[in-house]
Amino acid sequence: MDTPALFVVLALIAYGVAYFWYSRWYDRAVWAPDAGRTTPAHMLMDGVEYFPVSKYVLWGYQFKSVAALGPILGPFIAIQYGWLPALAWIIIGNFFIGWLQDYSSIMVSLRNEGRSFGPISYEFMGARGRTTLLWFIILYLLIISATFIFFIATFFNIFPGVFWATIGVLATGVIAGRLLYRLRWNVGLVTLLALVGVALSILITTDVGVFHVAKNFLGGNTILFWAIVTAVILYLGSVLPLPSFIQPINYVAFFPAFVAIVVILVSALITPLTGVHLQQSAFKTFYPGLNPGPLWPILFVAIACGAISGWHSLVSSSSTSKQVDIETDARPVGAGAMLTEGLLALASLAAYMVLSSKATGLGSVGAWVTGAQVLTNPWLGFLGTAILATFFGLVLVVYALTVQALVTRFWRLVSAELAGDGRYAVLGNKHVATLIGLVIPVAFAINGSWWNLWLYFGASNQLLAGLALMIVSIHLAKVRRDTRPSVIPATFMIVTTLSALVWEIIVFVNAVVTNKPLTQAGTTLAQPAWHAVALTFNGIFVLFGALLLYFGLRMTWSSYSAYFRMLRGVQPPAPQPSSSVAMGGAGRK
Repeated sequence: MDTPALFVVLALIAYGVAYFWYSRWYDRAVWAPDAGRTTPAHMLMDGVEYFPVSKYVLWGYQFKSVAALGPILGPFIAIQYGWLPALAWIIIGNFFIGWLQDYSSIMVSLRNEGRSFGPISYEFMGARGRTTLLWFIILYLLIISATFIFFIATFFNIFPGVFWATIGVLATGVIAGRLLYRLRWNVGLVTLLALVGVALSILITTDVGVFHVAKNFLGGNTILFWAIVTAVILYLGSVLPLPSFIQPINYVAFFPAFVAIVVILVSALITPLTGVHLQQSAFKTFYPGLNPGPLWPILFVAIACGAISGWHSLVSSSSTSKQVDIETDARPVGAGAMLTEGLLALASLAAYMVLSSKATGLGSVGAWVTGAQVLTNPWLGFLGTAILATFFGLVLVVYALTVQALVTRFWRLVSAELAGDGRYAVLGNKHVATLIGLVIPVAFAINGSWWNLWLYFGASNQLLAGLALMIVSIHLAKVRRDTRPSVIPATFMIVTTLSALVWEIIVFVNAVVTNKPLTQAGTTLAQPAWHAVALTFNGIFVLFGALLLYFGLRMTWSSYSAYFRMLRGVQPPAPQPSSSVAMGGAGRK
């Protein structure tokens, strides 16, 4: 069969089995949620971080908070090996690991008074384990910020009208939040108005030429400008209360983001009727060269989020768990949102399958929009090329921007945990921490070696997932529950991701030694005059990777040591009551 239809059907069946059978078994056998148990959302309700939310709204919030560019750009890199290995990992990774991590991260936080992983790791592994985890997260958040800011800036640059469409969606979200939480309007009416706002944002910015002035005036080489514009939006997301900005914007952004998945998957399913055929080979090569590297371990970190993601554990434990109304909501929210994100990875792979290998080369970062248009044009072409391009371009941006707002927020929360109340307390100030967490990624974003940074992000992201599963396993060992479904995938992910980090360090070292900096054609640092600056950035990334590897190894040792102690029945030492982390950490700041 030379269309994507059959493969999409097989994946949908696998995800259905994962949710309706495997997750239900795991739910009953391991966690046994109790609808009568008081959740942190009720126990600690403050209207800022802790407040109960309907599971339907929370599912949308969780999905939009975890679904970003990982399941979109991950398959873009993975298809360099062929679509079959990418498809296999998207299905198998999500089936056995992805949803389990997301759901379990929510549950372990619920069972530990809504605390995030910082204070939980402090309880299980002591101050050294907690500090190691926080430093790893700090570095990880910097690298994810750099990659996402680069891509948001790039999408603003190459898709006319998308910036103003994005502003329209953000404004719609802020207004919707005020109507919901301040004026107490009916959620159905607010949702209807929000949908109208999103539609107008797309249609107006497509049809009115004045909204293209910024793009036409600034030209093509404006990554730094758009990165700064993006940073301003992210600053607001970091410092404003969740109900005022991030939560309602994520809720509104969910609709175009989810519609895009449905539209692409439906288009893939009807390809036998529309005549859109596969253009990619099922398998190309195990080793396409130094960049991106061998299939193992690179493919398993390239598809960040589409199969498993450590970022999800941060959202689940530091945000979503504080909004869960009753414990039995955790499975549909956590597992349901992750499997839905798997559908995004599947849709993205389908979009790349119908493009030529030339069109999906590593420099073609807009290929997702092109592939989506190829799939949808046979039955949605009447909308016009401009509208479809703006819609899919907007979807790319909102997937990245809404999640990156949370990333920036978590950066300043973790910074506050690390800075404490001592001489460096100013670094934990929400404004100072946010600015630092944006300036460094913007500098990283303009260096030009985006796919290598993406693999750094993927490796650290999936390593964090493995470490999160180890924290889950430690808790389960402590309460004498079955740890095999969590500790086995944790071990696979930790070994794979540490290997990927080593590989990428070697790639950057090779760039420095050979005096050939890794840059993307068309960016400022790719120009001959910036050769020394680009090379300096590559040297910085050698050090950055080494630090990630160091803290990753330390955290691995601490987590496995704590896990085996728990199996032997040796309880961890009681945390010091004077510690701010013991009292709740970043989650309650």
